[in-house]
Amino acid sequence: MQHDWHSWLPFRRWRVVASVSSADEVPGRLPHKGAVLVCDGGPPKWIVFECPCGTGHRIMLNTDRHRWPTWSVDLNKLDRLTISPSISVRSAMRYCHYFVRQGRIHWI
Repeated sequence: MQHDWHSWLPFRRWRVVASVSSADEVPGRLPHKGAVLVCDGGPPKWIVFECPCGTGHRIMLNTDRHRWPTWSVDLNKLDRLTISPSISVRSAMRYCHYFVRQGRIHWI
């Protein structure tokens, strides 16, 4: 796993804190507003983060263009994270629907 010590400090905006080669290598505990990219030398295949609703469920989004559904991940010059399209999680216990734009959560 690749990461810098400063990537684990608390931040106000969402950002990518590490890159791993398989989903099994994603840490069990992620830093606040931190996401991990899963890639094996090529473009990212997954992005993993804790849902911003605060109830403790983990979000794992496909970023591989050859599979559906797919999300795109962009980082600006300040490493602020943007994920497109929106993220919608629906279960018997919760419903979360939001955008991640320039490192901020926009609830729908």
